[in-house]
Amino acid sequence: MERTGDSPERGRALQEAGYRKLQRAFAACAEPVYRIRDPWLAPCTLAEGHTVDGSLQSLTLAYGSWDTGQPHLHITTWRDLPGQDFEPDAAAEFPDTPGEEITVGIDGHPAEARLLRSAGGAWLLRADPGRVHLLAFGRGPMGDLAFERLVDIAPVIDARRSFLASRRRGR
Repeated sequence: MERTGDSPERGRALQEAGYRKLQRAFAACAEPVYRIRDPWLAPCTLAEGHTVDGSLQSLTLAYGSWDTGQPHLHITTWRDLPGQDFEPDAAAEFPDTPGEEITVGIDGHPAEARLLRSAGGAWLLRADPGRVHLLAFGRGPMGDLAFERLVDIAPVIDARRSFLASRRRGR
């Protein structure tokens, strides 16, 4: 969250308040949030998270470059909340792409998933393990598509802080 109309201090204070809110919701959430088990791209940063009435609804982790043309991987875990019909945005590259059914590892167990591949080198995977949903989107190598629970949100928030600080220094 970069607020151009606010002072830099006010913008960072709002970011930090958002991080604290997200950390509380993550800690209170009984449902798993997934990360890639053996990342082949680094760093892993918080891309975005959504809470509804203090409950975690979705969390997206970004691996690799934030430049869309470079190899990258985004993992979104979300859960349906009562009265909500949330669906993360899917890449526009896949409207009519035929998919293939594959098996991926989730928490050490096989799970069915649907994989879509674009001619441009992007791919999209969706799995629905239990009461949560998992969407992985990438460009470049797919690597090992096995997922495990994210147990600590602090390192990915710290990585986002570092990324945003580097962007501010680069201006």
